[in-house]
Amino acid sequence: MKNKKSVGQIIADWSMVILLLVLVVFFSVMSPAFLTPLNITNILVQNVHVAVCSTAVFIIMVSGGCDLSIGYQMSVAAVLCTKLLAEGTVSVPVAVILAIIVCSVLGSFNGIMTLVLKSNAMIVTLGTMAIFQGISYLISGSKTFHNLPREFMFIGQGKIGPVPLNIIIMIVLVAIAIFVLTKTSIGRDVYAAGDNPEAARLAGLNVAKIKVLAFTVAGILVGVSAVLLASRSGSADSSTGVGIEFTGITACVLSGVALKGGEGTLWKAIVAVYVLGVLANGMQLINLGTYPQYIAKGLIMLFSLYLSNREQKA
Repeated sequence: MKNKKSVGQIIADWSMVILLLVLVVFFSVMSPAFLTPLNITNILVQNVHVAVCSTAVFIIMVSGGCDLSIGYQMSVAAVLCTKLLAEGTVSVPVAVILAIIVCSVLGSFNGIMTLVLKSNAMIVTLGTMAIFQGISYLISGSKTFHNLPREFMFIGQGKIGPVPLNIIIMIVLVAIAIFVLTKTSIGRDVYAAGDNPEAARLAGLNVAKIKVLAFTVAGILVGVSAVLLASRSGSADSSTGVGIEFTGITACVLSGVALKGGEGTLWKAIVAVYVLGVLANGMQLINLGTYPQYIAKGLIMLFSLYLSNREQKA
């Protein structure tokens, strides 16, 4: 028989959902403008690219890695895509595909360099972050690209029926990622490589290949995230996407992803993204600025770590 979970374990398992509901209730009481269809839709739409990017961060972290260059990967993809479109060089599908391919190549480069240099992925990607930053500014020439085609803008601003297209894209991508990670041998291999690389190697897994694959797939998702952000905002420059990796890491840590790898649940990370989104939106509505938001996010992370430690000791 399976051991029944204690109340503390159940609370820890559902802590992100509980926290999200508590925040929704709190801000609904504090501001009548919060729980309106328009504002809820705004929260969902504004965090779509963050959720897709956090999925990329999740895959890398579960495989035992960390990528600090994701923000500038997004920057490279966004300025390349929007520059080509603004200049009328290529069609919308070609520009989107090129952006995604470029990010997959940059992700693969990170994975390969981590293996070649035999160094911590965080340090390696700190170096590649500077490289990607330079590439982004070389492409953009410090310019902002706008006046983009209507077909491109539709990706981030259009609707299919009453549902925004970018939300549909996010749901499909996250659902596919959850299925692959939880129901396939590839997903089990990724978790195994992150949990105990040596044991996975002895079991016959090609750990190096798995880790490079994780960075490559993450790069594809980062490329999609860049397209979603640029098409929603209607413009892009070399600051587009910068710093988003830290939001993704925060969401993953909040949801209980182990820093060493091999442990984590993707749907919890997505809920954590919207916890942060609701927190930022609600605090703005009640006239609390950016700095109090930093404090609140820090307190939430510490509380989440406390619940996670309790769950492990139980």
